[in-house]
Amino acid sequence: MFYSGLLTEGGRKETDMREAASLRQQRRMKQAVQFIHKDSADLLPLDGLKKLGSSKDTRRLMETNLSKLRSSRVPWASKTNKLNQAKSEGLKKSEDDDMILISCQCAGKDVKALVDTGCQYNLISSACVDRLGLKEHVRSHRHEGEKLSLPRHLKVVGQIEHLVITLGSLRLDCPAAVVEDNEKNLSLGLQTLRSLKCIINLDKHRLIMGKTDKEEIPFVETVSLNEDNTSEA
Repeated sequence: MFYSGLLTEGGRKETDMREAASLRQQRRMKQAVQFIHKDSADLLPLDGLKKLGSSKDTRRLMETNLSKLRSSRVPWASKTNKLNQAKSEGLKKSEDDDMILISCQCAGKDVKALVDTGCQYNLISSACVDRLGLKEHVRSHRHEGEKLSLPRHLKVVGQIEHLVITLGSLRLDCPAAVVEDNEKNLSLGLQTLRSLKCIINLDKHRLIMGKTDKEEIPFVETVSLNEDNTSEA
């Protein structure tokens, strides 16, 4: 009888534990169901639930929500366009700041010339040719079958064999390729800079020409070549 009583008490404890575990599981399931119902109700306000009485009401509500969503996206598109424009202007300003310009004279007019060590040839734009009245000096490109390696994908439309440029007290007679460009630019290429034994002194902001009789040409303020040369026209 003593051993039977122990077994009976142990069985009761095991049964109680099972019932307690079952109750806990039921509570968890009930809480989960309540949470799901609460979460689903939060997705749509009560006013919206009342409106969903017919398919027309449903469609009308969806169209209203879509129009609100589209209108909320418009400012983002505007901000993106402004950001892209600011980046483009920043890059252009950075490129302009890197330019080295010097004052010179060509065809009796003051011109700002670009010192371009990235190109072998002297370049003059078609717009600059028009401004300086040099159209009659333009000849067809000597090597029409040869494609010059030029920066910025410029197109050669002609050549001036004798372009007279005055730098300080020095008078140059050099060739220049005429490129199709609306900006009124003139640039001195690497061939001419080497022939003049030029040194670019970035500390003093000067272009030094010659070895024995040196002449220093100061840099001018970096501005848009098109705007600057237009103001001189």
